[in-house]
Amino acid sequence: MLTNRFELFSILGFRVSLDLSWVFLAVLVTWSLATGYFPQAVPGVDPAAAWWLGAVGALGLFASIILHELSHSYVARQFGIPIHGITLFIFGGVAEMEDEPPSARSEFYMAIAGPIMSYVLAGLFYLLAVLLASQHLMSALFGYLALINAVLATFNLVPAFPLDGGRVFRAAMWWWTGDYVRATRTGATLGRLFGIFLIAYGVMNLIAGFSVIGIWQALLGLFIVAASRSSEMQLTLKTGLEKVTVGQIMVRDLVSIPADMPLDAVVEEYFYRHHHKAFPVLRDGTLLGCIRIEDVGRIPREDRAQATAVSVIDDGRPVGMVTPQTPVIDALKEMNLRQSSRLLVTENGRLRGMLTMRDIMNFLTIRKELRDIP
Repeated sequence: MLTNRFELFSILGFRVSLDLSWVFLAVLVTWSLATGYFPQAVPGVDPAAAWWLGAVGALGLFASIILHELSHSYVARQFGIPIHGITLFIFGGVAEMEDEPPSARSEFYMAIAGPIMSYVLAGLFYLLAVLLASQHLMSALFGYLALINAVLATFNLVPAFPLDGGRVFRAAMWWWTGDYVRATRTGATLGRLFGIFLIAYGVMNLIAGFSVIGIWQALLGLFIVAASRSSEMQLTLKTGLEKVTVGQIMVRDLVSIPADMPLDAVVEEYFYRHHHKAFPVLRDGTLLGCIRIEDVGRIPREDRAQATAVSVIDDGRPVGMVTPQTPVIDALKEMNLRQSSRLLVTENGRLRGMLTMRDIMNFLTIRKELRDIP
């Protein structure tokens, strides 16, 4: 989901990004505050002032979510858990962990930090609302921010993975049983059930005529169901690929292209014959790079007889490489970082094979059918 995003700023060493889907949330919050909340909270409020306050309220929500996720990230850092950054999107925000917490204790403290921050913010905004009671517009604004932070904290404490409460539940079960796999599967199941409940409740509201809130609840439920399934998939990857190296899975009989072969011959003898979208390019057994179908496509057909395979290697997009000894889990991280489904396997400058996402999934399927996954 977090694909169309751009970086805003960094705070305490954490990169803060905004997914374009959050713009929809900002517009919805601003509209609902300007046309619903402020006219009711402050009767007779000027429409222009209501819209300005609505925008400020959306910015206040923006800041509150950042502080919520920042507290997760800061505590995670204290336990040595790498955080890639913080991203705001349509359903709130997410601290992008590069790895799972190493212990139940670290999971608990990291998960509970977010709701605690939101409750602290709720208390501070409520105090400001009371102190500014004579200034009705400002009091209404801070009252909204107090309410939304309290709701954010309380909703996140629902024991359904991947919500914060689900992570707290997993940490408690992990500590109690010592079984990380069982705790994760139970938390994910609760998350899936809660997501299904939200979808059903949203449909009921939609039928009852509350279309906006009904659609929102159903979409949120779908997101939670998808996220819980994703957590189970991550668990399968972690348990199924533990202690497995690239050399155990990689394809060894690799089709490679001679560096000086003309492009028209490359197209006919490799791309059309083998139906792959990329091939390694070798000279005297040494890997020079990788030629991709899009690289060839940029060369006019009439010029392909004069161009060679090595001449169209894109040096600006170096191919991802790992060694046969690299753990497959680390190779998956490299694929994710490069947004690529394949990596070349090299050793001492020599090509040894290729690892693809399809190879990894086939390996996991076989292990699952053999009941060989812990």
